[in-house]
Amino acid sequence: MTQTQGRRALLKKGLLGLGGLLGLGLLGREVAGGGGGSDGSLVSMELRGRNWHVYASDKARGVLPQQGDRMVGYGQLLDGQGGALVGEFYSACFCTGVPFAATHNSEGLMEMHTFKLQEGTIIGMTAGGADDQPAHAVIGGTGRYTGATGTYVARQRPVELGGDGTAEFVFNITTKEISHAS
Repeated sequence: MTQTQGRRALLKKGLLGLGGLLGLGLLGREVAGGGGGSDGSLVSMELRGRNWHVYASDKARGVLPQQGDRMVGYGQLLDGQGGALVGEFYSACFCTGVPFAATHNSEGLMEMHTFKLQEGTIIGMTAGGADDQPAHAVIGGTGRYTGATGTYVARQRPVELGGDGTAEFVFNITTKEISHAS
């Protein structure tokens, strides 16, 4: 097995393990195209974040991540309109630091996001960097968000990396209509 294959296998195992440990939820509003039909519902929502932090056991505050670093993030989620607390956010980040990236962060991160909300959990994932704000993929969920697919844009400003401790998320999600046996 080559060194690259060994890293890939280790990364896959780490992502699967961390995915099982993450949890969080959020509040949304249904918009046109959905509303409980058998084909699913389109949910469009905006969330704000406060108390946004990242933590790496071997990094001092303000030190940017390097190749091989792992970090966790967390914060509180607020609805986009009135600012009411609606859930929590958790993330796991692996800094791959690929050699062909424009900077050490650009396309050099793999992140898993968990949004634990009042009506269920949304799981998201991205490969990118803090400096390019890519669209993130919704890869699943629970409760109201069971079978969720779609995208979201995340803007995070954790205190430890010089930010003001806030975040914004804009989601466009399609959920599956789930029937429950009684």
